[in-house]
Amino acid sequence: MDDFQYIDDAAGLSTVIDHIRGAERVYLDTEFESRRGGTTLCLVQLTIGETIYLIDTVALRDISTLGPHLAEMEWVLHAGRQDIALLMDACRLRKRPRLFDTQVAWGLCSAEHQVSLAYLLACVLDIRTEKGCQTDNWQARPLPRGQLTYAAEDVAFLPDLYDALQDRLTALERFTIVPQVCEEILNPPPAPTTPVSLGQFRNLWQLSGKQRAALVALIEWYNGLDGQDRRAAPHRKVLLSIASRLPEDGRTLCQIKGVPRRLSMQRADALVSLMQRAATAVPDTKGSDKPTPYGSFDDLFRDAWLQCARAEVCASAQISPELAFPQWLTKNLRAAIADHGDFGAAVSCFVGWRACLAPAWTAFCEATEK
Repeated sequence: MDDFQYIDDAAGLSTVIDHIRGAERVYLDTEFESRRGGTTLCLVQLTIGETIYLIDTVALRDISTLGPHLAEMEWVLHAGRQDIALLMDACRLRKRPRLFDTQVAWGLCSAEHQVSLAYLLACVLDIRTEKGCQTDNWQARPLPRGQLTYAAEDVAFLPDLYDALQDRLTALERFTIVPQVCEEILNPPPAPTTPVSLGQFRNLWQLSGKQRAALVALIEWYNGLDGQDRRAAPHRKVLLSIASRLPEDGRTLCQIKGVPRRLSMQRADALVSLMQRAATAVPDTKGSDKPTPYGSFDDLFRDAWLQCARAEVCASAQISPELAFPQWLTKNLRAAIADHGDFGAAVSCFVGWRACLAPAWTAFCEATEK
């Protein structure tokens, strides 16, 4: 790998800018040193598919002139979380550009997610690369020729790897979502809120008819709150305690353990009125004779079924479990199945780009339906 240019002065950096100006896509990697005092960017490897530039960021303290040009391009990297942060800081960029992480792309068309670049090159392109310089000191100068060659190889095959992954993902109708998934990994959105339901309260069997009606009214009220109002409301776990007490006024409500002090008296009185109206509308029956079990064989079956569904959906859709089923999705699926007893109805949990997994979920539900 000798087709690279080593850049260690302002004139060389200007040459790089002239060469990449207006390009749609850039292939990037970095070398850095992480120590107790922080992380130091040492080298930036960059190509638009022709000459590879190795930019010495130890010699060149300021590479911010690259920023306006890189900001307009799609960045192709492998496992680029740290690289992206270092490059954005060095180039003084505030907004992340469009990203294509080849590790993420591989996870969207295989069972694997966190794999090395060397492994991916071998699997996809049948190219073997050396990793002998992986743990070398990148801050020491001058850099030996062997280290520079190793650094150049980290971007040399990214254009061909990008093309190969594009073909695979296009066949799965998944190529266009790669930037979206990359952004989700770097900046995870808030997990969709799971609505509160009666089935989530283990001690429901202890409530009388009026207390249960009050709890239903509280749940409907709670599920209708937006994020800010919900933060000022009692925690969802406290709703059963409130319903079981059936407080006579707002002051009594605010004395219940778990009700936040920031709950206004006006809102507390309104909640009490809400519960009283609901309780008045039903007869005062006793609680259920049978306690809700702490665990059951049905629960074991649902958990086992969910694990099988996860494996089948991933295999059918050709996607890694880590990307397809984050923790929040598994939690929401489990809650939806427990509440409704309908595995197929849980398909509504597949939101955003994960809607592409819905057909595989539905097919598995139909195949396993009793």
